[in-house]
Amino acid sequence: MQVRLDLPPDFSFDRVVRSHGWFELPPFSYDAPRRTLTTVLGGARQSAPARRIAFSPEGRRLLVEGDGASRAQLEALARRIFSLDVDLLGFRKLVREEPVLRRGLRGGGGRILRAPTLFEDAVKMLLTTNCSWEATRGMVVRLIALCGDGGEAFPTAQAVARFTPAVLKAKVRCGYRAGALSRFARRVASGRLDLARWERKDAPSADVREEILAEHGFGPYAAEGLLRILGRHDFLALDSWVRKQYRRLHPGPAKTVDRAIARRYARYESYRGLALWLELTGAWHEENP
Repeated sequence: MQVRLDLPPDFSFDRVVRSHGWFELPPFSYDAPRRTLTTVLGGARQSAPARRIAFSPEGRRLLVEGDGASRAQLEALARRIFSLDVDLLGFRKLVREEPVLRRGLRGGGGRILRAPTLFEDAVKMLLTTNCSWEATRGMVVRLIALCGDGGEAFPTAQAVARFTPAVLKAKVRCGYRAGALSRFARRVASGRLDLARWERKDAPSADVREEILAEHGFGPYAAEGLLRILGRHDFLALDSWVRKQYRRLHPGPAKTVDRAIARRYARYESYRGLALWLELTGAWHEENP
């Protein structure tokens, strides 16, 4: 089946895909020359085959192609993955006098690539903590091989919950994260944790942050990084890469970097995290304006 969706103004397919590193983690695959992003969804039943879904731009529309899904399912999937529900009007008003950030918005920045499910987003965020990007990618690859649908799709919470922390630690080689991963999957699979609560539009960002922090293994960086993916930019999601990149752009002592970042972006209020992210990642998109 094919579905075509109208895109908002100033939308850049490539810029959303490369808004952060998810496009490099399976089951996502990005063919930049052909401008096609694909992912793989697990079958609706245990015996059903995995489904490959492809996204590509057609002028001011987004083409979505995939078998085994309804039109409504494909539209909902596209809206989630490309953050089409995110309203950037408030941010546009804040940065009218900011050339760098205005240029980023005009170039299609501001929307963050999401996984098909919040469970996938959360697990991948957990696997980025305190390690290199190469280590994260290795853990994701091994997790899919161990319990993904057919070794292709990202596993469901139920699939991960079937494995003990010891098995996850040995097979996924995720170290101390194995206990947090197992507990998180079991809580989601059993219904004790309803991830839809984290996507409530009426909930204050600070409340959602506290709910995420209450989950074992999710510290401030993981919680705030997940909020960024959800389109909430009240927080800064500081990690070693952000601190290092900030000091490259704005030299100063390492010991004061957190305070410097907080001061610089405070004026952007509930969009401070987005302002920080657009400034630090601007060079990623210079070759693809």
